[in-house]
Amino acid sequence: VLEQLSDVRIPLRFWLRFIGVEFWLVGLVPFQIGFIVGAQAWTSTTGLLGLATVALLTSSSFVLNHICDLETDRQNPRKAFSLLVRGDIAPLTGWVLFGALQLVTLTLAAFVGREFLFCLLGLTAISLAYNIAPLRLKERPGVDIVANGVSLGFLLPLAGWSLSQPLTEFPRLYFASIICYLVAFYCPTMAVDVAADRAVGTTTFATRFGALATMRLSWIAMTFGAAILFWSGLSDIFPWNRNLLWWTGWILAIQPVVHWQLLPPNEAPDYETVRRGSICLATIAAFATLAFLWLYLSGSPEPPFRR
Repeated sequence: VLEQLSDVRIPLRFWLRFIGVEFWLVGLVPFQIGFIVGAQAWTSTTGLLGLATVALLTSSSFVLNHICDLETDRQNPRKAFSLLVRGDIAPLTGWVLFGALQLVTLTLAAFVGREFLFCLLGLTAISLAYNIAPLRLKERPGVDIVANGVSLGFLLPLAGWSLSQPLTEFPRLYFASIICYLVAFYCPTMAVDVAADRAVGTTTFATRFGALATMRLSWIAMTFGAAILFWSGLSDIFPWNRNLLWWTGWILAIQPVVHWQLLPPNEAPDYETVRRGSICLATIAAFATLAFLWLYLSGSPEPPFRR
């Protein structure tokens, strides 16, 4: 096992892909948003430790996914990079790597703080239930989406928030919108994989209800997420207020329109459509989030007509 883990003949890029480094941002961004809103600062020593811990947790989840999906991955050309599919390491080695990553993750989490540890234990529990039989939530249509939404849109921001604020004061409405946005981005990735997933016998929301229903859910989720933020701004619900809405509300308004144009809810998408549409929407969402956080940390400056 140790020989396989230290095998220098395996290209580094395969190790990095195997532990999901390219997807670290999927976990780090929601965590960092929660941290910034709670701490009212871009970062801190504790925040950096939290980021490292979340990165390790993300990697452990990817390794677990590779182990549990080995049989279907062997039939999926997109998973040809997997060290297990390539035969570079044995499943036992994968389990050892997963256990080591989990041990380091939870040890760091305990060092950072008790409430932070609770959040990461919750994320670990969902990861196990998502991948391992008999629960295997990823093959339960609808539940697969809920599990991703709760993990990425609730527990990760809550973990970031917990580094500086009590869990009970968590701004639930704001992060409900994050869940909506994450569902909106996740659905097209399922819709485009319907044929491939059905071919290998994988059950998802998209394979059960179809690509069209999945794309409609994506658009509805994004529209609902934008509406929540708009309402929060109009009603001065923390962390939003009318000043922030004045500066960034126009971005919220265009997101459902752009989604309708680039990721149509009435068409089954192909890979190129999902790639272009997702990149464009993610860019808009990233700009909106950075603008909001910058204005939030700047004290929510008043618009010109109020000065």
